[in-house]
Amino acid sequence: MPSILDVSATEIDYTQCVIAIHKFQNILIMTRQLIQNPKNTGIKTFARKTTHFFEFPKVERHYENAKLIWIVRLRWAAIGLFFFLAGPGYIFGALNASTLGFFIGIIGFLFVFNLFTYLIFADSKKPVGSVFICFQLALDLTALASLLLISGGFENPFIALFLLNAGLGGVLIRGQFSLPFIFLCHAFLVTLQIPYVIENIEARQNFFWIYIFASHVLVFSGWLVMRSLGTYLESHFENQSLLSIQTEKQDRLRALGALAAGFSHEFASPLNAAVLQLDRLERILTESNKVTVQQIEERLRQAREGVLETKDSIRKCEHVIHSMNAAQLDVRTYNLKPVNMMNFIQEIADSWCEEHRNANLVILNTLKNSLLISPINLAQVILNLLDNAFEANPGGQILLSLKTENNWVILSVDDSGPGFSKKMLQHRGEPFITTKKQGTGLGLYVSEIFVQSLGGHLSIKNKSEYETGAIVTLRWPLQSTIGSHP
Repeated sequence: MPSILDVSATEIDYTQCVIAIHKFQNILIMTRQLIQNPKNTGIKTFARKTTHFFEFPKVERHYENAKLIWIVRLRWAAIGLFFFLAGPGYIFGALNASTLGFFIGIIGFLFVFNLFTYLIFADSKKPVGSVFICFQLALDLTALASLLLISGGFENPFIALFLLNAGLGGVLIRGQFSLPFIFLCHAFLVTLQIPYVIENIEARQNFFWIYIFASHVLVFSGWLVMRSLGTYLESHFENQSLLSIQTEKQDRLRALGALAAGFSHEFASPLNAAVLQLDRLERILTESNKVTVQQIEERLRQAREGVLETKDSIRKCEHVIHSMNAAQLDVRTYNLKPVNMMNFIQEIADSWCEEHRNANLVILNTLKNSLLISPINLAQVILNLLDNAFEANPGGQILLSLKTENNWVILSVDDSGPGFSKKMLQHRGEPFITTKKQGTGLGLYVSEIFVQSLGGHLSIKNKSEYETGAIVTLRWPLQSTIGSHP
């Protein structure tokens, strides 16, 4: 039978638990209100950026590179954590004057190594292998074991980070390399446990050995669960990559089909005109009836006209062929390099204005960073768009704008012409669709192929009904083209 004192103590403990839970709920409510308050935009921005920092990055077709970028981000967080724990660890006795230097030294080594990895490998477009990912995590594991060994060993509460490292190894390291990693985890864990066992061997309590054994079970279980998840993600990514390749092939075939159909139409018209003129010329030259001098002069005049019209038709055929060649369907031939966009846009504008001295071009460029792009192809796209805008209204203002918005690069050309026809809006980006007499309709098509190669899209629209003009906008992800300054 519990005594009155026992019952009172139980009631007091229960009451304190209820009060603690109520306080915790109030803290959560206040935190949510603080974040949702429109005045606290700085807090919301910080929370959004922090969440984005720890998100798994998206790197097209290079899954291992995405893993490496994520590892680098997590390592920055771990470096910051251990650096700020060095002071409290020294104050509370986990570190002393001799071990503090080693502790800071290991953190400094991790900082230099992570910076080197980011600058040389993480920001590179070349794919990395599974062995490199395994090496990265093994180095992190070695550094973690060293930090724990000099700051309390197995009794350090941050020993739980072994479970996190084992889980990361399971989900990020491919099968044949993941098993040696988990063996390394257990080996370092045993290394940390040996001094702890020697100091507490006299206790000889069953719970003591269960605690030692349970830590290995938790580490192995965490690795096993995350390895299953990693296997699924790898299979899913491979299927997505195959699907993306197949879709790209189908899109390329459809593009080739559209180009072939348009080419057949555009090429056949001037070719048929040339054939008719040649037939007419043949009839003139082969007629053997008696003719007067005036008739001979008339036939010579007709022959000269026929030759000129035939040459004009052949030039149109040549123009179509050159336009198709300029389309550059194969995006794999794009030569990517870091380009300073501020100077690049200004150079293109200056070059274009030299040929269009009457043009009223306004540049609005707020992008000061460099982008990893194909400068030749981007220059071709911009020049095509500027030519279209100038032809729409030679005396009107043309606005060339380049900016970033929500991690997207936005390039737009704004003119004050009559705007796009309904036909152009319905068949946006299709080859050989144009309203210009001498146009081929490949300008917007080339622009769309280029921006799609960067993972973006092209859009065209007319201005409002109260303002004439059209806007062509290219959008592509900032992350896919971000580069260092040349």
